[in-house]
Amino acid sequence: MTIKKLLLMVALFASIGLVAQEAFPPVSISQGTLRGETIALRDAPLAQPWAGGELKGTINQKFVQGTESRVQGSPDGHDPLMQTEAPYHESINILQNFQGSGISESGGFIPPDPSGAVGPNHYVHAVNSIVKIFDKTGNVLVGPIQLGTFLGNGSNNGDPIVMYDQLADRYFVSQFEIATDALIIGISTTSDPTGTYNVYEFPLDAFPDYPHYGVWPDAYYLTANKFVGNTTYAFDRAAMIAGDPNPALVGFDLPGLIRNPNTVFGAQPANLLGTTVPAGAPGLIVYMQDDGWPGVSDDHLKVWEIDVNFGGTSTISAPQVIPVANFDSFFAPFGSGDLLQPTTNQKLDSQAGVVSYMANYRSFPGHNSFVLNFNSDLGAATSGIRWIELRNTGTGPFSLYQEGTWTIPDGVSRFMGSTAMDQDGNIALAYSVVSPETKTGLRFTGRLDGDPLGVMTFPETEIFPGGSYQSISNRYGDYAQMTLDPDGSTFWFTSQYFAFINSWATRIASFKIVSDLSNDVGAYSITSPSGSGPYTAAENVTVDLYNYGSSPQSNFDVELRFDGTLVATETFTGTIAPNTTEAFTFVQTVDMSVPNTDYEIEVSTDLSGDQLGTNDSVMKQFRDDVLSTNDVSLGEKGLLIYPIRDTRTYEIFYSTTTDFGNINYKVLDISGKVFGTGTLDKQSNGYKNSVNLSAAATGVYIVQITNGTDTTSKQILVR
Repeated sequence: MTIKKLLLMVALFASIGLVAQEAFPPVSISQGTLRGETIALRDAPLAQPWAGGELKGTINQKFVQGTESRVQGSPDGHDPLMQTEAPYHESINILQNFQGSGISESGGFIPPDPSGAVGPNHYVHAVNSIVKIFDKTGNVLVGPIQLGTFLGNGSNNGDPIVMYDQLADRYFVSQFEIATDALIIGISTTSDPTGTYNVYEFPLDAFPDYPHYGVWPDAYYLTANKFVGNTTYAFDRAAMIAGDPNPALVGFDLPGLIRNPNTVFGAQPANLLGTTVPAGAPGLIVYMQDDGWPGVSDDHLKVWEIDVNFGGTSTISAPQVIPVANFDSFFAPFGSGDLLQPTTNQKLDSQAGVVSYMANYRSFPGHNSFVLNFNSDLGAATSGIRWIELRNTGTGPFSLYQEGTWTIPDGVSRFMGSTAMDQDGNIALAYSVVSPETKTGLRFTGRLDGDPLGVMTFPETEIFPGGSYQSISNRYGDYAQMTLDPDGSTFWFTSQYFAFINSWATRIASFKIVSDLSNDVGAYSITSPSGSGPYTAAENVTVDLYNYGSSPQSNFDVELRFDGTLVATETFTGTIAPNTTEAFTFVQTVDMSVPNTDYEIEVSTDLSGDQLGTNDSVMKQFRDDVLSTNDVSLGEKGLLIYPIRDTRTYEIFYSTTTDFGNINYKVLDISGKVFGTGTLDKQSNGYKNSVNLSAAATGVYIVQITNGTDTTSKQILVR
């Protein structure tokens, strides 16, 4: 590689002139070297399976603990955006769900660093230290092949990254090379990922640990956990796709950056979803800033813009500062592990304090969306996921559109997520879960565009349950990755779980938030009544109706049930365009005027020829609490009931910090027949247990809890 250092005087005068414009020059300009074209990947020799025994190696992140690093902004880990509202859509069906790789194929490396990307006909998956290619139903087409063999550098050093460049219909596979402080990148020479690749070497001035990339029209952008020199780069994408022998590489500092003193550096470049961006849209880099870090006064995000010109002048902007709600990114000192597992005292690293991979950008008519996520400390050694959507218009400044912290108050940590947005603006979030009672597994949730802001509205769905634990190392995952199918609607996710003791495996799953059906409408959000009362004897009921299908819909019936009884069938006479919502208010009102009474409202659509009935209905429960001054009791608002499996198992959780002694629960139908009893287990943040209602018929049930003195209850609909 030829490195062209900028002349100091030129840089000095250039930077003086650019400060006033809030733009700064690059700090390095260099070139990569084309190592050559590989043989077809499908013809490469297969990796030999690991025979077990001593691990070949643990791939360690590079981090030097500082003297001021053990800081924490919120000692109790409180997150003001923790979601307490239960999701109200039906669960999302998984389309594909198959194993990616396992520790025996990888050669015994810990952690696996799973990465993967989907194209029109293939899914390319890589872990430390192999690559595999699947068709889109899970059949292995190529591999496992060692990365060092495939990329021609002979080393299986780690941190592989796979991307699909939808703008060029090419595949991108990378790993670092420790001996030369280099990044080794392969770009497929055709749209067939099983064919040949042009392989490039990009030596840097320091080791590029923990690399994260993004596809952008003018460059491949990179951030890396470097402790010498700059952290951010732009690769000449067009030259690499064309097979140029010496593609340019431009390096940048991030002006105004305050690094997380607690862990590795983890900013993220924007990754383009879809194929359109506003003309002249700059590359984007995003990073959190926690008020628990020295020099940070308020929790916020910083977004930098990069205007790259590989034949001329390139610049990076001063950061745009975007305030967000309070969060705490500190869990435990680096390397000690953050989250407890079952059976063992060995904690797992949650990858806290970094923006999780990937940060995805999508352009819509009228606005652009930029979605990201990171772990948030909820206290009691529990993690939730703060997810954020930024929006802008054209190439203007970003603003916070919505944010939330996804959790269920069950004591289970949700961490190391990956989020993306489909072509209709619906958001999916997939992640790992673990707790002292929950083996490390994989789950996901999501929301529709137009749902109430700041909440995930689909129930948590299990991708794969954990099978065991890891006792020999705190290292877990390092990466999880969500990519979008070129169809614009199908999400593909890969991450790690434990199959057996100290034996990891990866999973690959796909799902859609919106179906491909033409005739499919449903009621999805009751917007009125709202609040907690007091209510009247003539409450109006307003519901948002959603067209999930591809055809406009009008003149269909909408049914209103009150406490399980059908009280009205009225006709929606408007027109709902595909993937949009319309509000509907019933003429019929409901009487909710009796104090201290539970009410249930259910609304269902009845479209002739509806092709999917499971998303037709939505139910909401209400209580008009009027407590006397002597009432210090269990309250219905703290009682949360969630379906946790597709086997009709429900978690009962009472959220409180008050000690109410022993709390028992009872589940009964509206006739009084009992379907389950038990005791709620005391947790640091409340009481919980689960009940299996597989023997119960579809209908309304009452969950009642009592400590012998106080009693509260809530109605649920068992489907």
